[in-house]
Amino acid sequence: MSMNKSVLLINAEGVQAICLARSLRKLGCEVIGFCNHRCSSGYCTRYLSERHKSPDITIHPKEFESFFSTYLKNHKVDLIIPLADDGAEFLSKRKLEIEKNYDVVCAIPSFDVFNAANDKQKLMELCNKHDIPHPKTIELNVNNLEDAANYVRFPALIKPNLSQGAKGIMRVDSLDELREKAKECLSMFGACTLQHYVEQPDYYYNVMLYRNSNGIITGSTIIKILRFFPLKGGSSCYSETIEFPVLLEQCEHVLNLLDWKGFADFDVLEDKNTGELQIIEINPRVPSSLQAAFAAGIDFGKVFLSDAFGGSIPSFNYKSNCQVRWMGLDVMWFLFSPDRFKFRPSWFRFFGKNVSYHDGSLTDPLPMIAGMMAGVVKYMNPDFRKSKLKN
Repeated sequence: MSMNKSVLLINAEGVQAICLARSLRKLGCEVIGFCNHRCSSGYCTRYLSERHKSPDITIHPKEFESFFSTYLKNHKVDLIIPLADDGAEFLSKRKLEIEKNYDVVCAIPSFDVFNAANDKQKLMELCNKHDIPHPKTIELNVNNLEDAANYVRFPALIKPNLSQGAKGIMRVDSLDELREKAKECLSMFGACTLQHYVEQPDYYYNVMLYRNSNGIITGSTIIKILRFFPLKGGSSCYSETIEFPVLLEQCEHVLNLLDWKGFADFDVLEDKNTGELQIIEINPRVPSSLQAAFAAGIDFGKVFLSDAFGGSIPSFNYKSNCQVRWMGLDVMWFLFSPDRFKFRPSWFRFFGKNVSYHDGSLTDPLPMIAGMMAGVVKYMNPDFRKSKLKN
């Protein structure tokens, strides 16, 4: 497959921009990245044809919208792919308008479908309605704390309905602790849920799926995430690709119920006591763990293009037991984890034919350097540490 298309990646500062841009460039596309930060992995990858420092969508939404529309008025773009939650929400809300005004394809469902997956409470309600395994979850407000606790039982998690990267998630083990932490979380993040805490092994699963405009799954990858940061629940810094047909079917079923079109990324926990696989959330956009799919032989660049422009459905040979690391985050895991020298395979196993990295490679080293620098700056911010590390 070769296509001479212009593809715009929103939130291209993330590590997922590296492998997606690499794929699209190999397929003959021009790839433009809008990045919130210059000192970021995505901005520094050599695979972007153009890179632009854009206003932050969350902090400066009006400025971003002006920047975005000005670019589209002055440059021909064929496809827009969002790489983070705020960009995905922005695009889904304006999907029809943007596609009509600029003759472009937005790789995101319309907002009604998007929000049914992105809002954690709505997703849990869908799972409950259709008997899909999930943790007990209830809407949380200052007036129903005792009722919520009686329904969910402790231990439990307070979770913002709309958040990214485990921000705002707090564990509570008593009604007093719930009363203390709920007000803070509600004031910081808005709508929240109380969710039963799943006692899980030292790993969880991530399922990446693409359901095309005809309702067909055209690409999928499952990873077992064995190291993550923050340590009490965060993003993958070491994972392995696996085959797990039952889990794949469970996630496909949810996408069919949603009538989802496009990329979706599931987080799934295994109950340590029962072995039940419980869906906890969907990230309705391309995740930071995307490199694992490419390591497994699934080229989602081809998948995006074939769906957007009517090409034939690509076929892939899936590979399991591929190890993928996010070095910048894995350094943080090493510094904070008591298992730094116990983990197997060894943390110091940096190379191997089945080892690759989310944040760069020997042929594209700058993203890893920039990502590490950006990570240090982030964790020096006390507000960021509080939102990521408190529970």
